[in-house]
This record gives sequence, structure tokens and C-alpha cells, in this order.
Amino acid sequence: MLCDDCKKKPASIFFKDVSGGQIKEVHLCEDCARKKGILSEKKLSPLEVLQKLLKNTSYEDERVICPICFLNLAEFKKLGRFGCANCLNVFEPYIKSMIKEVQNSERHIGKRAKPGGRRAIEVFRLREELRRALEKEAYEDAAQIRDKLKTLGVENV
Repeated sequence: MLCDDCKKKPASIFFKDVSGGQIKEVHLCEDCARKKGILSEKKLSPLEVLQKLLKNTSYEDERVICPICFLNLAEFKKLGRFGCANCLNVFEPYIKSMIKEVQNSERHIGKRAKPGGRRAIEVFRLREELRRALEKEAYEDAAQIRDKLKTLGVENV
């Protein structure tokens, strides 16, 4: 595999660059890695390596924590999913900034769901209501829900 920078020498340094909410694999030869300051001429002690790594860690990512599930922002970025419903409220400003970086907007601009999608969602919701009503043995409610499903053209209710 050739170096991503010079495209001449074989890459011997491999790492993942995480910035702007995106992960990019980077492959560099030793010369290009030195030019970018990734490799130094002198050997670093383990302590110096750790100090360099900690400089790139955002302490804010560790401090922003969901009070319900205790997921912090760094873990959310790593996992790519929430720990509970409250995480959306806690991480909202960070999520908006991530979306803005990726899409250049906080709002979705593009294709919308087909009109039939709303019907499918309503049918799904009503079937769940029907199931719950039957579990509770609320047969009058279940009959009304069944009738609503039939008006939507659902068979096999």
C-alpha cells in the first residue's frame, strides 16, 4: 500500500484520524509522517507518548454525562448510539454540531417519506394498541381499534 501523501513510498504508519465526527484511515510513509509531525526524530518515552495522546483528548467529552444511564460524550462518539432516551437531550448540542459538519445543515434537505409511509405507521400504531387492549381484556376498546384498522383497509385484523 502506498503513502496517502506522496503516493510513491510504501506506507508503514497506519492510523485512524477522527475529526468532525468522521473516521478516516490514514496510511503514511515514514518521511511524510515526520513532515506532518507524527513521527519525531528522537525516540519518545512511554510517558511522552501518553502526554501527546492526552493533549488530543477532549476533556469536555469526558465531562458531559447523561444522569440517567451515565454514558459520557466520548463513549457516545465511540459507540455511535445512545444509552437511553435522555441521552438525546443531554447530547443534543453536540449531535447538532456533528450533523451540521457532515451535512452542512442541521435540517434534513432531501427526499421525504412517501405518503403511504404515514398509513403504515398508523397501522403499526393501531395494531400495537389492539394488542395492548386485548392483553388488558379491554374488549370494547379492542373492537373500536379493530374498526379503525378496517377503515384503513387492513385485512386479517
